[in-house]
Amino acid sequence: MTNTNTANTDTNTAVLATLELQGADIARQWKAITKGDKARFTQHTQADGFDMQLGKLMVALSVECEGRIKSTRLADCGINIVDKRRRSEAKWFVENEVEAREFIAKSKKGFTSLSALQKAIAIANKKPSSKDDTTSTDKPKADATPKTSEAKLLTKDEVFKQILDMCNQNDVETYDIAQMLVDMHTDAEQAVKEAKRHSQQRVTSSNGVTLAKAI
Repeated sequence: MTNTNTANTDTNTAVLATLELQGADIARQWKAITKGDKARFTQHTQADGFDMQLGKLMVALSVECEGRIKSTRLADCGINIVDKRRRSEAKWFVENEVEAREFIAKSKKGFTSLSALQKAIAIANKKPSSKDDTTSTDKPKADATPKTSEAKLLTKDEVFKQILDMCNQNDVETYDIAQMLVDMHTDAEQAVKEAKRHSQQRVTSSNGVTLAKAI
């Protein structure tokens, strides 16, 4: 008679061994993938690499268009088919090449993409320096400048400039923002008209009731 417990144990062991073999193969493939990504990253960020060429072209177009690069201009140069994020990252890399290359040189693990590099630099820049040690026993000096609770209000020109800067930094079409403002204004006007119409109807109805009582 076959021992059921022994058979089940053998089956479980075989399954585990199979899963372990699958996992080992996946791990091997992942190492090859990340190694390939690192190699491509190094190649693309060289002086004549893809990202350097793309970034330089983006910078040149930005200067030509005085900030915001129009979609039609991207199409004229044929790079409208390149992912928007990749264009933005390549432009950032060229504009911050010195800092980025120094950061890459100090990295122990290396990088597989500009996204990872950008994120790592952003995190590193947010870390407090040794000069900002909060454990210091020195008391902060009193600020002789009187403080006010009221924030300085911006003019409409300053607000407009900030909106343009934010659009350029986040690769957002200014036309889309303008259309949203127009839609909001249109909705507000429609709401006011509806409120006035309902108010007039109530007044008319009230006058009719009063007139009927008088008769």
